[in-house]
Amino acid sequence: MKIILTSLTLVFLLLTGCAKFNLRGDRFNPYVQEDLDELLHFGANMANMTPSSRAEVCKSLLARQKESAGAGIQLHLMTGRLLSDACGDIGKILDGANSRPMRTLSDERVRWLVDAQMEALKRMGNLSRKLGAVEYRTKTVQCAPESKKGRAESKKGVAESQKGDSNLLRDKLEAIRSMEKKLDETGDGN
Repeated sequence: MKIILTSLTLVFLLLTGCAKFNLRGDRFNPYVQEDLDELLHFGANMANMTPSSRAEVCKSLLARQKESAGAGIQLHLMTGRLLSDACGDIGKILDGANSRPMRTLSDERVRWLVDAQMEALKRMGNLSRKLGAVEYRTKTVQCAPESKKGRAESKKGVAESQKGDSNLLRDKLEAIRSMEKKLDETGDGN
């Protein structure tokens, strides 16, 4: 009986250790886990979601981050941000990735994943800034006065338009003069 009881206790301890059981109940919240398999599974699930579903997951992650800013939540936010803009500001996520809990991750493979994701997020942030600058320049150029070439072409178009208008007015004036002559001729013949 003692052997069975000892065996059951040992099995229980092994199972709870493998399940990362703790008294806070985090085993029911996969977002707090710092497990590579969980992160890969999370990323695959996010990749297969609709954009609106991704946004809901991100909203949930951001809410949990306010409650508990552990490394697990940060890891999930990093993964989520690669797939959805709704997972927060890249700068804030990178700041969180440089925090002490993230620098002391025990699993080397997770640290490798963090390094890769940080670099990807940095590139995304740089591209966003470059795109913003290009859009700003485009708006500025559209609002700026025309270039010299554009002004010259506009002046040429205006001149041609005025030339056409003056020809039309000249033709009308000649028609009026010819009508006056006809009226004068018919008036003299009475």
